[in-house]
Amino acid sequence: MPLIKNMIPILEYDTDSEAVIMPGHHTDFHFADRAVLLFMEPEIDGYASAHNCKKEGFFESVTKIFPVYGTQINGQDISFVQVPLGGAGAVQVMEQMIAGGSRKFIAAGCCGALEDGAEGDFFVPTAALRQEGTSYHYLPPSREVELSAQGITAIEKTLARQNIPYRKCKTWTTDGFYRETKEMVLYRKSEGYSVVEMECASMAACAKMRNVIFGQLLFTADSLANVEKHDIRNWGNGSFNIAMELALMAVLEI
Repeated sequence: MPLIKNMIPILEYDTDSEAVIMPGHHTDFHFADRAVLLFMEPEIDGYASAHNCKKEGFFESVTKIFPVYGTQINGQDISFVQVPLGGAGAVQVMEQMIAGGSRKFIAAGCCGALEDGAEGDFFVPTAALRQEGTSYHYLPPSREVELSAQGITAIEKTLARQNIPYRKCKTWTTDGFYRETKEMVLYRKSEGYSVVEMECASMAACAKMRNVIFGQLLFTADSLANVEKHDIRNWGNGSFNIAMELALMAVLEI
């Protein structure tokens, strides 16, 4: 299989799906077909304790250990785990979940708003701008990556059933939290991106390459709608629990 070379390293891509180090090395964990990836920790710990969730495995990094929990909802097994900030770390955990048997994923986490609205507004991304690095290791270069139709539909069904308003959108995925400049924010807004975050494009690319289903539920935390004044609001802290519960319900719809 050919290696696609380029003068710009991030645009180089290897079509070979086999790597020297493959996910699942040194582990023999078995996870549910349905999995939820969550960008939160206290809410996960609280849910796992309240529902007596069993630990199905763990991923050990140089910074911390990420336990994977198992639960049952409506008779269906679900695995859920915290994933770290940033596309590279999030995809490492996602890859290990895939190696352990998971094939249907819903992720839930906060994002920055690029348009006017309330804190905690829900968004369902249909495509993500690839202004990060990880996705380019999983798919050939392109401007955007689309999310799984099945994942999008599952989240929409869940939000509609709960009578929760939401908007479908395109999201801007970036590695550069401190490089969201005024001109770049205005440019992304003019292109039609409603929110900004750091993982969606990476996880969507991984899902496409590994042929698994992936959808993401986003809720707004801070706001960059006014580029003259960054509004941190309350960083979306009032929405983490409901987002986790919605993700656990949505994965059952796949």
